[in-house]
Amino acid sequence: MKRTLSLTIPGSEKFVSLAINFIKEALSLAKMDPKDMVRILDACRELICNAVRHAYPRQMEGPIDIDVRLLSYGVEVSVHDMGMPFDYYRYMESPHNGGLKRIHTCIDELRFLNMGQNGKSFTIYKAHPLDLDDMVFRPYSDLEDESPASLKPASIQIRDYETGDEESISRLIYNNYTYSYYKALFYYPRKIRELNEREEIASVVAETREGHIVGHFALVKTEGGNTAEIGVAVVDPDYKGKGIMNAMLERIINRAKEMKLDAIFGEALMLHPFSQRANLRHGFGESALLLGIVPNTLSLTDPNAVRTKKRAAVLVGYKILNPTTSRAIFTPTRYKRLVETIYGNNKLSIERPKKRLPSSFKSAIGYELSEYTQTGTLVINDICDDFTRAIRHVMHTLCRKHVNMIYADINLMRCGRIDDAVELLKEEGFVFSGVIFFGRGNCDYLRVQMIASDNVEIEQIVCHSDFCSGLLHEINEEIASS
Repeated sequence: MKRTLSLTIPGSEKFVSLAINFIKEALSLAKMDPKDMVRILDACRELICNAVRHAYPRQMEGPIDIDVRLLSYGVEVSVHDMGMPFDYYRYMESPHNGGLKRIHTCIDELRFLNMGQNGKSFTIYKAHPLDLDDMVFRPYSDLEDESPASLKPASIQIRDYETGDEESISRLIYNNYTYSYYKALFYYPRKIRELNEREEIASVVAETREGHIVGHFALVKTEGGNTAEIGVAVVDPDYKGKGIMNAMLERIINRAKEMKLDAIFGEALMLHPFSQRANLRHGFGESALLLGIVPNTLSLTDPNAVRTKKRAAVLVGYKILNPTTSRAIFTPTRYKRLVETIYGNNKLSIERPKKRLPSSFKSAIGYELSEYTQTGTLVINDICDDFTRAIRHVMHTLCRKHVNMIYADINLMRCGRIDDAVELLKEEGFVFSGVIFFGRGNCDYLRVQMIASDNVEIEQIVCHSDFCSGLLHEINEEIASS
């Protein structure tokens, strides 16, 4: 958990003392050592005065925003303005010794962020374990709880959704994410009820003996396939660490078997290892790493999670429920080793198709858009006439939609000329992502991906398993050589 205190002042020197006093009062909540507080205030005064004197042209008093964040492991102070652009790195490499360079002697870290049309900000950080009696720092989720046996059946029951649960589910989402959760429909109780009634989602809840809903997990059915995504998993902050999440996941898996789904899959955030570890513990096999699919508006409350202002990645893991042990696919030459490894990781063998299956799809090439994630997916079920022009036309359409990531799914079971599709997409800048099992029309798809924005995190990615680390290495190598 963190607390953020904010103040906006006009860009005038007569407001500097007000800002400094505001920061001083905020830092006093942390019971900091007086010497550390003096150092931080000196650094803040330098940043604020610098913004007042240099950010805006003469005769222009623009706003200066000041945010003080009280974290469980230290304090951050950010100073943001909408003033003139500044070449921070050139300044820091110059022989000049004053101004901003003095700040490094006062604090542990100084960060600069050029936000383009949204201005620029400086952030100082000072490590300090906070001593706030009324603040309890909890992790983002209790997925790291090793044993669902810690759950007390007498006080908590796991059950399927019932009409009337929907408002409590929306409030659970809010209590975990405020309004940053990118699947926004879950803020609408009526939509939760309608989707459960239409069996487009299947919700599971955790309920106390007193009748309070303190946990939620859902199966979200996919379009065009007999699979579902597991997700929308939240636990009331006061009930974390009791194994509720794991107990709900066990019920979700059994529910999927009752629904006779071919497979379920989860998208584990790559900002921390907890959800990755939980999926592996429940028998999921990793299959794809999707860069930039999580909007940067998502806010995690776990102090141990990686902090990034960019769009984050997820690791896709499948639990195959269909009794089949092999799949007949056309293996792409370029990614043959990776594809075979992923199938083996999900306990599936590969066969060569005995004959080319007739297509049941409306079109050989199409696309899908996700309003939640601001991404687009190019779908290739077969090679059509004038294939190159058709692909580039769809690519142009997706770019005009201003998506941040473009994925391409190539049908491994029907696209006999899969190498032609892979090589064309490679020329367009796509790199490997992984395999999607039992997708549209019960087919498996090779997924590749192309970064369409500068706002995608490709460096701060946390892997729990060796398999994930190897997959990330392969993707990074391909990006570097592109």
